[in-house]
Amino acid sequence: MEINQQLMKEELKIKEQRIRGLSNKLNLDGICLFKFMNYAWFTGGGTNRVVTGSERGCSILLILKDKKYVFAPRNEIERITIEQVYGQGFEPVTYDWFSSPMKAIKEVVGEAKIGSDVLVPGMECRSDDIDRLRFSLTEAEILKARKIAMVCSEETVSLCARVKPDITEQQMAAALSESLLYQGVRPAVLLIGFDERAFTCRHPVLTGMKLANYGIVSLVGEKWGIHVTLTRSFYIGNMPLELKEKQFKVNQVEAVMIANTFLGKESDLAFEEGKQEYAKLGYPKEWKMHHQGGPIGYGPREFRAGERSEPVQESQMFGWNPTLQGTKSESTFLVQKEGGPLILDTVPKWWPTSTIDIKGTKITRPLILER
Repeated sequence: MEINQQLMKEELKIKEQRIRGLSNKLNLDGICLFKFMNYAWFTGGGTNRVVTGSERGCSILLILKDKKYVFAPRNEIERITIEQVYGQGFEPVTYDWFSSPMKAIKEVVGEAKIGSDVLVPGMECRSDDIDRLRFSLTEAEILKARKIAMVCSEETVSLCARVKPDITEQQMAAALSESLLYQGVRPAVLLIGFDERAFTCRHPVLTGMKLANYGIVSLVGEKWGIHVTLTRSFYIGNMPLELKEKQFKVNQVEAVMIANTFLGKESDLAFEEGKQEYAKLGYPKEWKMHHQGGPIGYGPREFRAGERSEPVQESQMFGWNPTLQGTKSESTFLVQKEGGPLILDTVPKWWPTSTIDIKGTKITRPLILER
């Protein structure tokens, strides 16, 4: 899963331009990045995390108008400079692990006016403005996202096609996690619901329940800081007609949301169209039972529908995820300037699909695999 080095260099150059452009726009002398997602974004995939899932890590980036600094404790600085930001032109600054990194930063910036992605004393929090810099993917990031989507897609469908009754949700998750981690993809979110839990739990956090017939697998895979999401479902035996029909309908809702994610329009337009589609299908309140997804990238969702709305950017990824009790439809797609939405995750030819026409935009969605 290697990426062309020239594209990587171009990616880093673009991000420096975006950060420094934002500094100038906001009349700042520099910007400090604490969050994992921004650290990964700015470094092209580096990580400052030690604790999985933490918002902040052991290393901080400072980007001034003419210099870049990487801060880390003495026991971390060598690892960080060699493994996470090597060759990127950062000047290392270190401090004792038992000291405040803010003191070390203050010694560098003095009285300069600095923005940051978190609330910290003496800095101007500009989290939302920094978020917007991440949304439009570079060429290298698109290639990364496609590679992650390929691994997540192939490993998920392969496992869904071969699991046997009596496997537990935890065991299936362990098998999928192993195959993903072997290829460097971390399962940031992995939900598996078997049989009645697929109907009673919108977020089926893993248990020891054994499979009888029906399973739903929802995955968010992450590598290089970039997240890709998908859901796949399977049924062993003769699938009930009601379940088949529900999957068709929830696919219809997601297709409407994908087709209404327009470049330059507010992201919540798709959310509103999705709510209307639920009502047309006879489920006017179902959207209230589970969040409907939103933009995805350097977080499992950059923000969720209804919480915030932003103009859709070119080369921005989205992951809408409508549900009807017991079913879910979820993929990751890229908003293109031309050619319509590009769905990044894939299904093999032998997996059943339905193609839905939304005002001339054809969206293909996976159905439940009947085994």
